[in-house]
Amino acid sequence: MPILAAAAPDEASGIVTNVVDGDTFDLRIDKTDPRIIYEIERVRLADVDSPEMSTPDGPPAKVFATDILLGKKVWLDIDDKSRDGRDPYGRLIAVVYLEDRDGTINTTHPFNRLLVDAGHAVVKDFTNNEFDPATWWEEGIPQPELSPVPEISTTTAKSGQFVGSLESDKYHYPSCRWAKKILPQNEIWFSSSQDARAAGYVPCGVCKPP
Repeated sequence: MPILAAAAPDEASGIVTNVVDGDTFDLRIDKTDPRIIYEIERVRLADVDSPEMSTPDGPPAKVFATDILLGKKVWLDIDDKSRDGRDPYGRLIAVVYLEDRDGTINTTHPFNRLLVDAGHAVVKDFTNNEFDPATWWEEGIPQPELSPVPEISTTTAKSGQFVGSLESDKYHYPSCRWAKKILPQNEIWFSSSQDARAAGYVPCGVCKPP
């Protein structure tokens, strides 16, 4: 049986500035590790996989991650096995830890696990990193309280009051000149501005939707 690396949740830390989807986000670094290159690094959760944004389950996973992570401080245990702790796309591969109410790092419930527990990701135990996701589940450990997850109404069909792109964070009136530039396969439609904002989108500065 292989020896598992001990959790090191303080290799880097920072504030989450952007959530790309359920398992990927951008982090403004405030505690650096020798493998950190940029002031803002893109982080990919280790050993879990969320639905793509082009699928019906993608936006709810992003909402869940946004609700918990955006604007919050998190700590990273960066993979020691892969080259420079990164995947082929240059993203840091990490187990992500949250802060408890008393200001300590919660090492028993990494966000990777919470995403799976909430039904917004599945475990994929990649053998090319140091982590073993089985160690995230231990009997008798209470789960920390989470903020309620807002329900949103999205559709990939060409209907709704507003439209956004899976490749940006803006939503538009369908008549907006920028909306007309969105490729059909990247369109995501919203029933209301509240749904668009709940999914992490912001109003277009040209057509100025509510």
